[in-house]
Amino acid sequence: MKADLAASLRAAARAALPEGAFLKRAREDGLFVTDAPRRCPGGDWHTALSDAGFTVAESDGLARLSPAPAWLIRLEAGHPQPPDAFCAGFLRFAGRTPEAESLALFALGARALDGSDDRARFERRLRQRAAVCLRLNQIPSTVRGGGLYACALLKTLIEEADS
Repeated sequence: MKADLAASLRAAARAALPEGAFLKRAREDGLFVTDAPRRCPGGDWHTALSDAGFTVAESDGLARLSPAPAWLIRLEAGHPQPPDAFCAGFLRFAGRTPEAESLALFALGARALDGSDDRARFERRLRQRAAVCLRLNQIPSTVRGGGLYACALLKTLIEEADS
């Protein structure tokens, strides 16, 4: 399963890029970095990446790619029953529209799944984000935490890959 998600993310991004553009794992924000803006300025690769489920932020001739909500929604839909007790604690957040904070957290976890050394930071931020959302959800008319179930599933996939 780990290889499936990591490989699917990479393959989807690669397929949307113009020929010759590199695709590397990001070191900071986002999941991947590409030189597509230099290779094909104004090309239709933006649309292709959006269709593949990525958001794009351009800067200095490079583009930083992050998973869009569709990736989180798809992962949650594939696991209607939590695979372990940790994920079961996050099930209350399933089915909610992923929030910006969860999208950034998912990108960090996806980098860890792809082989970066971001695992400890991802786990710490996941627990912190869950604590904040649990507190905020106690306030009437406040519903937070969209995307957290997908992030918990991602943590389980990372652990499975390490064993």
